[in-house]
Amino acid sequence: MAELKGFAVLPADTFAAGPPSGNFINTDNRETPFDSQPVQGFSGVQFAPGSEDGSTYWFLSDNGFGSQGNSADYLLRLYQVDPDFAGAEDGDTSVEIQDFIQLADPNNLIPFDIVNEDTSDRLLTGADFDIESFVIDNDGDIWIGDEFGPYILHFDSTGTLLEAPIATPNPIELNTLNGQDPLVIAHRGASGDLPEHTLAAYEAAIAAGADFIEPDLVTTSDGVLIARHEPLLDDTTNVSEVFGSERQSTKILDGEETTGYFAEDFTLAEIKQLRAVQSRDYRDLNFDGLFEIPTLEEVIELVQRVEAETGVQVGIYPETKHPTFFDEQNLSLEEPLIQTLQDTDFTDPDRIFIQSFEFANLIDLQGQLDDAELGDIPLVQLYGNTTEGANPEAGFSFPFDIRFNVAEGNDLVDIYGQEFLDAVEVPLSENTVYSDLDSVEFLEVIGNLYAEGAGPWKNNILLRE
Repeated sequence: MAELKGFAVLPADTFAAGPPSGNFINTDNRETPFDSQPVQGFSGVQFAPGSEDGSTYWFLSDNGFGSQGNSADYLLRLYQVDPDFAGAEDGDTSVEIQDFIQLADPNNLIPFDIVNEDTSDRLLTGADFDIESFVIDNDGDIWIGDEFGPYILHFDSTGTLLEAPIATPNPIELNTLNGQDPLVIAHRGASGDLPEHTLAAYEAAIAAGADFIEPDLVTTSDGVLIARHEPLLDDTTNVSEVFGSERQSTKILDGEETTGYFAEDFTLAEIKQLRAVQSRDYRDLNFDGLFEIPTLEEVIELVQRVEAETGVQVGIYPETKHPTFFDEQNLSLEEPLIQTLQDTDFTDPDRIFIQSFEFANLIDLQGQLDDAELGDIPLVQLYGNTTEGANPEAGFSFPFDIRFNVAEGNDLVDIYGQEFLDAVEVPLSENTVYSDLDSVEFLEVIGNLYAEGAGPWKNNILLRE
């Protein structure tokens, strides 16, 4: 774990010489436009070459006010900064802005129009490039990475562009189904680095570039959706340290007798007493016990906060976990899910996918979304093991809802619809497996009924040898 050695403060209201800025932003607590250029908003740092004692740095300004659309009057610069660190330097925490380098293209090397296209200086702005990283080479030239292109930008030591932006295309052309750009979905957040399904893990995933974050959803006893991979809390929280063994219970979870601490046996107030832990002991355990268990509402609020602060629009990819099991507990997942989306005003179908390994759950959800005038929110039918050697009795090989409804003698036409039943390769039974439900014809039918897509288990499509 890293230990803080020094601390300095650069006030937000720090400005440098330059034209007015902030004409394209609206703020509640700052009067805009600003009279000059804000210094704050850094995305990269390097030691300043020639610094006598190594205490001076060059900081790279980010693209400005959070997005390309509102940063056309934010000038892209490097600032030379000398922090007086408390701790490491026994300083007073002040920060001196000593100089800056203005980035510009006076030689008209950029092959597309920039904000200051017709000026002699052609100063670069946050609407032209989103600069995120840099190095200074042995000759003093500055090499900067841009996210918009993405490009590599080559400047001399005065900030003058020396060559046209160097495109950095993806090294692999991914053959997606309809030619779409692939989406990066953060499964349980950045769960390799931080305890899964925590706001910290989701925020780290967003910072790493995720397009969507994926909260698995279970419910509390008072009907609040929380982000956990399973109803059982044993492996991902410190529940056994907070509550005694008398809070354990034994239930039939998807056909298997299971004993443990079940989320639906605790109120939200009790869940908030818990802290998340890593579920795999080969991962970093230093963050165990630090983070709360978030609600779906809090996950959405995180996404909205990130958008407000940075302009980055991230989506959510929730999965309803064990919906038949929760129906048997009289704690349906569909209604609180839709209600939470409405309450948080997070209903843009371009920023939500809802997924499930069960079929009845998604059929029911499509009907409820239609009733709420949210029918455009896409649903994804997940598939477990459909490989030839799949064990038909292993839980990942079959959709529990189908076997349950057949065993209970429930009305299959009422639950699934006749068109669904007519499309299956083998009539639904207590032995139905996912591989009975993966024909092209069947996928076309569920695509017409409710599913925007199918999510196969990776081993169904990836050669492992």
